[in-house]
Amino acid sequence: MKKLLLSVSALVLSLSFTHNANADCNGMYLGVRAGVTRHDYSAKSGGVSMNSLKRLDKRKFMMSGSLGYRYDYYRTELEYVWRDKNSWDSHYANGSKANDLSFRSYSIMWNHYIDFAPFNWWTPYVGAGIGFTKMNYKSTTYNDFGEVTDNTAGWNNKPNRFTWSLGGGLSLKVTNRFNVDAGYRYYDMGSIRWMDVNAHEVYAGLRYVF
Repeated sequence: MKKLLLSVSALVLSLSFTHNANADCNGMYLGVRAGVTRHDYSAKSGGVSMNSLKRLDKRKFMMSGSLGYRYDYYRTELEYVWRDKNSWDSHYANGSKANDLSFRSYSIMWNHYIDFAPFNWWTPYVGAGIGFTKMNYKSTTYNDFGEVTDNTAGWNNKPNRFTWSLGGGLSLKVTNRFNVDAGYRYYDMGSIRWMDVNAHEVYAGLRYVF
């Protein structure tokens, strides 16, 4: 009987400890991410040549901050994503500037994640998000006399567009409250004038439950 009581007591204490440890993993959290983003541009039907825009397909630095809530296998968060500017310019034979292009995007996303093994040291996860992206596209042409033509004049080159994302990654539990993430996301950012825009993102991040 004593052995049985000791065994039951040990089991109860073990379950209580596990519950408390798991509870420490849940709650509000702050997150930061940093990595690289590569935008892709594709011409809509009837659009113009994309040869110049393809020069903007460069990997650029990104970073983000998020405020979220986690409960066991599920996480949800609001995130602001900042991306560095893509730019390209060309010059005449005499060295004077002939043309320059620039593109930049910022996103506000509502993300949702599923952690497949949230209380283990390592857990894979998948995620999806919806939100809005502000895109800033600028194209300027210069002639031999230095006169400037703004090719984006007369149309909205700074639109807000509905955006959705899909991705996944792997999370390391350093402590019950502190996690390190690494992952990939695909963004569909909608269209601006005569081009559709999407992006591929690879990142590493930190999360802390408070």
